[in-house]
Formats: sequence, C-alpha cells, structure tokens
Amino acid sequence: MNADIQPVGRRSRTVFTIGFMVGLMVLYLLVGWLRVEDQDMLLLPTVIDDWVPFSLAWLPLYIFMLPMSWAPACTFVDRRCLKRWVVSVVLMYVIAVPIWLLMPVTVPRGSVPVTDYWTFAFDILRSIDPPVNCLPSMHVAVATLAGLLIRRADALVGHLCLVLIPFIWYSTMALDQHWFVDGLVGMVLAVAVEQMTHRWMKIPAEAQVTLDRRAHLAWIGPYFVVLAAVGLVWMSRD
Repeated sequence: MNADIQPVGRRSRTVFTIGFMVGLMVLYLLVGWLRVEDQDMLLLPTVIDDWVPFSLAWLPLYIFMLPMSWAPACTFVDRRCLKRWVVSVVLMYVIAVPIWLLMPVTVPRGSVPVTDYWTFAFDILRSIDPPVNCLPSMHVAVATLAGLLIRRADALVGHLCLVLIPFIWYSTMALDQHWFVDGLVGMVLAVAVEQMTHRWMKIPAEAQVTLDRRAHLAWIGPYFVVLAAVGLVWMSRD
C-alpha cells in the first residue's frame, strides 16, 4: 500500500461534497414521493415507541444530523479515506432503497398547528419529507457511519459524534418520524457497512490524517445558517 498522502484540494472537496449530498437527498426524496400514496405500508410499533412522547424539543438535534452526515468530508485529508466514506454511504443506500420500495414502512403523523418558529420549521420539514422511507432509518445510519469513520482518524471528534447517536435516534421517535426498529436497523446497517469497507478498502495508517478541526465549521456553520434563514422567513410572514 502506498503510504504517501493523497490530498484533496479544497475546491474539489467542496464541489464533490455538495454534489454528492444533494444527489443522495434527491434520491431519498424521490423514493419517498413515489411511495407517498401507497396504501400497503407497514406499521412497526414496539412498546418502546409507546414510552416516547411527542416533543418538538428534539427538533434541533434531529436537524443537526443533516449537516453531520457530511462531517467525514470535513475530516479526512487523503482521498482514499474520502472514497471509503462515499463507498460506505452508497452501499447503505444500495441496501436501503430496495427495502423502501418493496417493504415500505410508515409512521402515522398527528397534526401539529403552526404557532411559533419551531412548529413552522417542523411544518417545513414535514412538507418536504413524506412519512415513508422509514426502515432503515438513514437518519440514524448516516450519523452512525460518520462517527465510526471519523473515529478511526480522530478519536475525540469521532466519539463525540457517536455519543450523539442515541439522542438522534430518540429524536426520530419523539418527532414521529421513525419507529424504534427503524433506528436499530439503521445503526446495525452502518456498523456492518463500516466494518466491511474497512476490510475491503485497505488504507495505511499513515494516510489517516485529518484536517484542522476548524474544518468542522464547514458542516456545523450551515446548521446555524439554515436555522437563521428559517427564522427570517418566519418573521417575514404576514
């Protein structure tokens, strides 16, 4: 194996990451919109779901997962590490999409009146994301994968991401976006895929080099920008 660092330029990294994430989101939403009128959907409640009350207080953490999904792109210097991230995500989607199409799972959603900023933000989220594509939960899967990948090069940041996973998983249930089983399957999927690509795609330890940790502002920053933009829209309403 070549131990020499194979760096990725900032512009190439930015353009590719944006294109990759937009492409995944479009795929996710297209599958959801295709199945939104399907009447033959499964419900998978467990006793654990009965223990979780609906709470909008979990919305900020739920949304936080979206930029967190591209945290690996803000971590690794070497293109081989970035390639393993891409292959891992694609592999998870290759497994998930047929399940979404052939065994669609949904979660009943109660009406939430728009009365303040957070209910307004939640209404936007629900209007974009139909109540399908539930099993496996890519929300949990992609966040778990990010933490597992980052941990191999930056233990501190990787473990911080992984500590958030149970809370992100809980947020998907507290907002009636997923069942408990959805998150469990998503987590198992992420762990299995990360282990497989780690064995298949051998990367020398010398290549596990990270960017300056300030690079993580490239995914944390947009989180606050989007929340602020939604706030401006909310305040500008008649």
